[in-house]
Amino acid sequence: MSLIVIKKIIEMFMILLVGVIIYKGKIIDDVSTKHLSNVLLLLVSPLLIVQSYQIDFNKKLLYGLLWALLASFLTFLFMIIVSEFLFHGDRNRSSVEKIAVSYSNSGFIGIPLISGVLGDKGVFYMTAYITVFNLLLWTHGIILMGDNDGLKGAWKNFLSPAILSIVIGIILFLFQLRLPQFIENPLEMIASMNTPLGMIVAGANLAQGNILKSLKSKRLYYLSFIKLIVYPLAGLVVLWLLPLEFEVAFTVFIALACPAGASVIMFAQRYDRDAYYASEIFVITTLLSAVTIPLLSVVAVSLLS
Repeated sequence: MSLIVIKKIIEMFMILLVGVIIYKGKIIDDVSTKHLSNVLLLLVSPLLIVQSYQIDFNKKLLYGLLWALLASFLTFLFMIIVSEFLFHGDRNRSSVEKIAVSYSNSGFIGIPLISGVLGDKGVFYMTAYITVFNLLLWTHGIILMGDNDGLKGAWKNFLSPAILSIVIGIILFLFQLRLPQFIENPLEMIASMNTPLGMIVAGANLAQGNILKSLKSKRLYYLSFIKLIVYPLAGLVVLWLLPLEFEVAFTVFIALACPAGASVIMFAQRYDRDAYYASEIFVITTLLSAVTIPLLSVVAVSLLS
């Protein structure tokens, strides 16, 4: 698992470096970076969700998926509540912090990791976590990041492409409706842009500041401690208490243990929060996760087995 983690992190930073280079080379600027963020959030990511549900129906898998949904929701609920007490101050930064520590990079790092350990079954259960992730990101995340009128404004986002794609994906899975090849193939190609496009946008945001200065920030290490150690261990206790199969519990744990997701950068960019600060959190937590994920996974395997 350690080798898988290191490999995926190296791949991520290679693509992120491309974002830095093309921003410094003035191929893209602040405005185009924001437009790319919108393409990712409103088109590419939703198509990726639909693709994840294009698998054969199995009743045992369905039960496992439902348990994974419940476990994911409970762990998210814990992180959201605790984060309200831990992070205060300037809303421009505190909102970014709350999003960053609650919503992990379960797509780019979580899926390859769990695929390497548990195979296709792990990837399927990971979609449950990603489903809850998107539901909450586009509701709770909107409340934290966007200009809205509370829950009333949040409900409007259930009509967003991300939420609609979850509904469509579940319907396709339950009724075993397969998209024809001439539709599925181009959609799959667009969905495959999720990781590279996200990393390019992250790199472009990083290029706007000084990363060496970020490495000296004690606040970032505090955030990393909460995100990479405290929350995964607390979530591990919750998973241990639930009557879950090992595959379900370990999949949710891996998602919890992942670093902050690039989605925090996209949301900060979209809603005019501190996108550079979001990029700092993203990079530092990603670097440190190369150590924390393998170590905590040993604890998780022994406890959940």
